[in-house]
Amino acid sequence: MKSDKSVNNSTPNLKSFFAILMAIQFFIYFGFSIVIPVIPALVKSLGLNAFHMGLLLSVYSIASFIAAPFWGQLSDKIGRKKILIIGLIGFAVSFLTFGLFIDNLALLYASRIIGGLFSGACFSTTTSIVADVTTSEERNRYMGLMGMMIGFGFIFGPAVGGLLAGYSYQLPYFVTTAILVAIIIGVFLSLPETHHHEPGHQVKQKLNYTVPIIILLISTFIVTMTMSGMESSFQLLEIEKINITPTQMGMLFMIGGLVNGLLQGGYLRKVQHGQEKRVMVAGQMITIIAFIMLPFTMNLIYAGICLVLLMSGNALVRTLLTSTLTKTTSSRNMGKLTGVSYSLDSLGRIIGPLLFTGLMTYSLSLPFFIGAVTSLIALVLITIYFTKGTTA
Repeated sequence: MKSDKSVNNSTPNLKSFFAILMAIQFFIYFGFSIVIPVIPALVKSLGLNAFHMGLLLSVYSIASFIAAPFWGQLSDKIGRKKILIIGLIGFAVSFLTFGLFIDNLALLYASRIIGGLFSGACFSTTTSIVADVTTSEERNRYMGLMGMMIGFGFIFGPAVGGLLAGYSYQLPYFVTTAILVAIIIGVFLSLPETHHHEPGHQVKQKLNYTVPIIILLISTFIVTMTMSGMESSFQLLEIEKINITPTQMGMLFMIGGLVNGLLQGGYLRKVQHGQEKRVMVAGQMITIIAFIMLPFTMNLIYAGICLVLLMSGNALVRTLLTSTLTKTTSSRNMGKLTGVSYSLDSLGRIIGPLLFTGLMTYSLSLPFFIGAVTSLIALVLITIYFTKGTTA
């Protein structure tokens, strides 16, 4: 079932409309990643066990996994804009709390949990809004632009976080809070509601988890889990192989992130409706090849090529998975479906790092060969989806 458009006549032109959405998407992931260079340094300065570093990062994803479906379903009932504003407020509160109580471990955990709980409200609503205001033919283009902002958020978040943390560990959180407050005001004043109940559809309609939808959701989980696992173990492998430095790592991920963002904002937005299969299959094949190549790293250039291939393959698949998923249901259930998708994203970000780093205790190469296998499984599932039929 293709999703129906439920945008009213007050919706502005798509360019100005998406300028707001793209800013929101950027700062959600900017905020998510700004803590990456700050938390390890903070844990060390507080004299805490390294265990807290991993847990402070993971509780965010655990909270997202639990809460995202609730927010998505609620946006189907009361509207996207209300839930988006609630999510942004909660997200801002989490950063403010972290900054104000940066020497209180219990409140640091509380702030990370709050951030995770409300991040799902932001993601599921922005994705649902894109689906509300675009046709199936337009969907890939605008999902590509949103994906580009995610990539840029992950590039600039750690860079800005590291820079501001040089002055104060609190500063990155206060700056992000101020930016989020500005976005909240902009959403309240400028963003129209895009989801409206029609009088004839007040009867509850449950989301039907058909086989195609389940295949796409499982594929989403596998792709996210595999990429998150790679991100957590790549540096450990390269330290052993070529004694890579943190600066070199940062440069490689920045280059990979730029390629990722440009692919989504450039190439993917030109992928026409009906052409998704060949692009997603190509992306998964690139990912499989890169995973097989990675354990044989011999120098920094080779490592960089592998990382760029991995991030490029993921860029070609992940955004089109989301776009394709939004075409499988109606607007009345869009929030619930995107919420479940984000929840599985979060679950992948929990399991992936645990799985890959755990496998490294047995063999440095094992996680990456397993990554090739899981990527192959995702490739098979994607192929089955497009072969068996794409309607739900």
